[in-house]
Formats: sequence, C-alpha cells, structure tokens
Amino acid sequence: MFYWAGDRVACGPGCQSGNSRIKMTGFHPHRLLRRIVLGNLLVAALLCFATWLGVHANYRADMELGVAVTRHQARSLSLELAAEVRLVENALSAIASRYHARSSDGMPAANSALYEMLQEQRALIPFVTALRTTDSAGQVLIAPSEADLPFSVADRDYFAQARETDRMVVSEPLISHSFGKWSIVLARRLQSDDRQFQGIVYAIVAAEHFHQLFQRQSFGTSSAMALRTDQARLVARYPAESQDAEAGIGKAAVSPEYHRAVGRNREEGWYITPTLIDGVERITAYHRLPGYPLTVFTGLGTEAYMAMWRASAWRAWGLAALCIAFIALGSVALYRLQQRERRIRKEQELVIDNDLIGMARLRERKIVWTNPAMRRLLKQSAAALQGASTRTLYPDEASYRRIGEKAYSSLLARGKFHAQFQMRNAEGKLLWVDASGTLLNAEESLWILVDIDALKRGEQAANHLANHDALTGLANRRALEETLNQELADGQMVAVCFMDLDGFKQVNDTQGHDAGDEVLRVVAARLLAQARAGDCVARLGGDEFVVLLSGLHVPEEAMSVMKRCMEAVRQPIALQGGVMVQVGCSIGISISVQGSSTANLLQTADEAMYEAKHAGKGRIVQHADLAQGPGS
Repeated sequence: MFYWAGDRVACGPGCQSGNSRIKMTGFHPHRLLRRIVLGNLLVAALLCFATWLGVHANYRADMELGVAVTRHQARSLSLELAAEVRLVENALSAIASRYHARSSDGMPAANSALYEMLQEQRALIPFVTALRTTDSAGQVLIAPSEADLPFSVADRDYFAQARETDRMVVSEPLISHSFGKWSIVLARRLQSDDRQFQGIVYAIVAAEHFHQLFQRQSFGTSSAMALRTDQARLVARYPAESQDAEAGIGKAAVSPEYHRAVGRNREEGWYITPTLIDGVERITAYHRLPGYPLTVFTGLGTEAYMAMWRASAWRAWGLAALCIAFIALGSVALYRLQQRERRIRKEQELVIDNDLIGMARLRERKIVWTNPAMRRLLKQSAAALQGASTRTLYPDEASYRRIGEKAYSSLLARGKFHAQFQMRNAEGKLLWVDASGTLLNAEESLWILVDIDALKRGEQAANHLANHDALTGLANRRALEETLNQELADGQMVAVCFMDLDGFKQVNDTQGHDAGDEVLRVVAARLLAQARAGDCVARLGGDEFVVLLSGLHVPEEAMSVMKRCMEAVRQPIALQGGVMVQVGCSIGISISVQGSSTANLLQTADEAMYEAKHAGKGRIVQHADLAQGPGS
C-alpha cells in the first residue's frame, strides 16, 4: 500500500484550520495535478521496470531449470545405454576369448563350441535382436535351429573395421539383412591362437529397442529423445507427439546449433533450436556414452514447457496496465503481483519436490534443506536431516574425507562437481548414487542425487560373469591372464600348473554330460580346497584347469602343492544314484624366471602337461626338466 507524506498535518494549540486563514492564491491545482501525474508516471515507470525484471528473471529461472532437467535426463539415459552396450561388449569379448582359447585344440573344436558360446552369452543380453558369427569371408554361420537362409556381411563396413582391430566396433545405422529393420551392429573379431583372422562375432540391436526405452523415459508431450552416432546419423528416436518413429533414421539431418555445440564439447552440452525433423523448437541436451561412439539427445519442447511462463508474463503485463490505468488501485495491483510471484515460486517448488531426483542444499557440509525424493532415498525425515552432518551418510571416515576433498576442491575451482559413490541410508544399507554438485556461494552448495544402485549392481554381476566360468565358478582365461600379468609385474616368483583330467572322457561318455558336469564341479571344489590363500584356480574349458601359485620362495613349493592337488583329484566321486567314479590328472608346471611372459608361461606349462600325458598319465612334469633333456 502507498502512503504519501504530508497527507495529514496535526494542528497544535492555537492552530486555525478555517479557510479564512488560507490564501486561495497559495493553492495551485494545476501544479498539484502535474505532481500527481508525474508521480503516477514515475510509479508506472517503476512498476513497468519491476514487471520486466520479474518476467525476465522468471524466464531465465525456468529456462535454467529446463536445461538442468534435460541435461540430467540425457546423462541418466547415457548411463543406462552405456551399461547395455557394456554388457554386449563383455559378451562379445567372452566369446572371442573362449574361441581363441579353444582354437589351441584345433579349429574344428573351436567352431563346434561356438554355438554353445553364443547360446550361453545370448541369455545374458536378452535385449539384442540376434547374436551371430561369420567366417573369415563374411559368410554368416547359421545355427541348425535357425530358419534363415545363408547370407554374407562382407559388404558391411563394420565387417571390414572389425577385421582390422581387436576392439569392439559399433556400426552406423543400417537395415538388417535378416530382419529388414533399422538396427546397429556391435562386432568383434575372432582369431585363432596364432592370431589369424577367423571371422567376427556380432550382436544386432534393433532401433525399436531404443524406441521402447525412450518411450518409458518420456517426460513431456512435446519431448523427444534420440540416439546418434559420432557421424550424427540417427539410430533411433522417440517423438512424444508423433508415431512416425523411423523418420530420419540413418540420416545426419542436424541443425547448425548442433555442430556449434558439439564443436565446443563433444561429450556433453545443450542448445535451443527447432528440430529439423518435425520443426518443433526444443531445449536439447546431449551426453555421449562413455567409451562408445554414440550420443543420447533429449529434447524438451519450449512451447509447451514455457506456456506457464508466457501465461504468467501476460498476467504480469496486464496487471501493470491496470496499475497504470487505475493508479488508485496500485496497492491491489501490487498484491496481485505478489500473489502471481508466489504461484510461480510454488510451481517451481513442485518441480523441485519431485519423486525421482533427490536434492539437498548444504552449508559447510551440513544439511540445510532436502526435498522429498532425497528423504525417501536416505529413509530419514526432514527433522532428522535438518542440520545433520553429511558424515552420517558415508560408509566410513576415509570415504567422507576423500570425497569431501575432491568435491570441494572441484567446486572452488570450477563451481561444479560430478561423481558416483556409495552412501549409507538410515537402515545402514549402502547404495550407489550419481551426485552432481553446484556452488551457490562461498558457504552453500546445491546437490542432485540419483539412485543408481540397481544399475551398479547389475554392472558388477555382469563383470563377474565375464571373468568366471559359468559351470564351476572358477576364474576363466581372461581373469587368469589378468592375475598372472599383475603377479609378473610385481616381480613375484609364480608357477603356472596346467592340469588335464585323465579318464574324464570315459565318465562323460558312459554316465552322460550331467555326470561330467558334476565331476568338473567336484574337481574345482577340491582344487580350491588344496590351493593356498592368494592362489588362483581357473578352468580354461573342457577338462582343463590351471592353478596359479604366487609368492613362491623356491620352485619345490609348486611340486608339493600339486602333489596334494593330484591326490585330492584321485579320490572317488559319488554321483547321483549312488554311482562312484574316479578320475586322475596329468600336470605340467612352468616356473617363472626373469623376463617371463604370460603367454610363454601358459604355453610351456601346456607343453609339460602333454609330456606328462604321453609319459603314461597321472604324472607331474616340470618344463625345466624337459629343457634339460632326458640324459640330464
């Protein structure tokens, strides 16, 4: 409300308020009118200026919030898609590694095991359309259970690229030969133990899969999500308002703003421009999949998103016009302006108080404010979190100090921080979160947390499957080679003990494959029981095992341990139905020396094992004895 100075003057004793004491010549109505008009114009000008500032501030705040939400959506989708691509890469790597290992037994054995490998890994990546292999000429190897006619992919770019590199290749979008649908192909080369190219193993991921994933993540009627390659070719797109999901796939129809944004930062960023495919202006954010030539784009339509702002802007100017026209009702107009600002703040609070993304404001590592999603994530009430130290949210003091040092040094240097780490909720459960922090002022920071615990645990499970034998749970060749490389790098004396079972084929042929699998599991358990702490027991496939003995002081220690292992393997095994079987083993040992390599130790241990086989089985042969010759 407005109060004008001089509206009312109090009369003291002897004051005469009659008109007889007022000289009419001293009263100037035109001057007063001019003053009122000037005053009203000044108030109107101030009101217009204040209205413009408010509308502009709301516009900037809404746009910044839209950009933040869109960028976070792009980052979340990028993490989810990267996890899926990583699963496919692990599956292709496992097939290529096992194929390489089996090729030492001959290419017929490797090729016969290929279909079994494909079926095993296919179960781990159910979202792919197909998992296939080719020969070295590009001819696709059709499984007996498949009805497709043979065809070749030798003309595909990804085949030529995979042939020249040991890394996984991601193709540009293409129409699948066998399914006739837009897809991308993830391929990896197959090679024999002599490093000869034998073909490729590849997975087909249909654009429809990404479309369905985007459909679940849609966050607005005019929103859009897309996946593009580094060449800007469209892989998949989900437009919320259109059902033409395949429009533009395979093409690189992008705006100049896209090129400018990507030129500034290839990994992530944002821009505002009309989309060339449908002409809708959007706030578009992008985030590149870590380690892969694919980028996720999320778009929020500005027309729909800013409709509330435009409505509020029209209301503001309408109120300002009413205030100018009816200056006497200025106090009412001001009240309505305040009410409008309160509504806008309430609408912004509704965006902040969402159910998915946790938010917290910290002052000197103490919690000042949290939204409902954060309280639900930590399973604590607002009262319990208010003023609490963030130390209670970390697993231990070391992680609290380590993350704090990294976070606040980054906040002070760049004004922002992003990391993934574990936190502890009120129930004591550790959960993974994706945290992004922004410095507000010298004392306060704003944090956004997303629960990625399920995603992280899925990645850990996938990594375990990629490094362990599915039948016995022992380490596979990949894990064995990594462990052996580390031991050699540390300068430790190690022994590679190559073991092949004697009599296993007879058990497998007479008792069946289930019985053979049970024998392999029992042998694996017995080897683990006899191995020392810190040793690595691995299964390379079939009935071949490797025991890696580390930290040896003298070579004779290896012979002592392997004698115990051989004796344990010889013990009878009780199968289902009361059938007793017995297997033996032949063992070859190779002791590391200065300059030993992983490949050399595995090869020499294998040679020693075959010598033990030829000498009558049930023996232990050290490769050093072979080198000395029979007369030494």
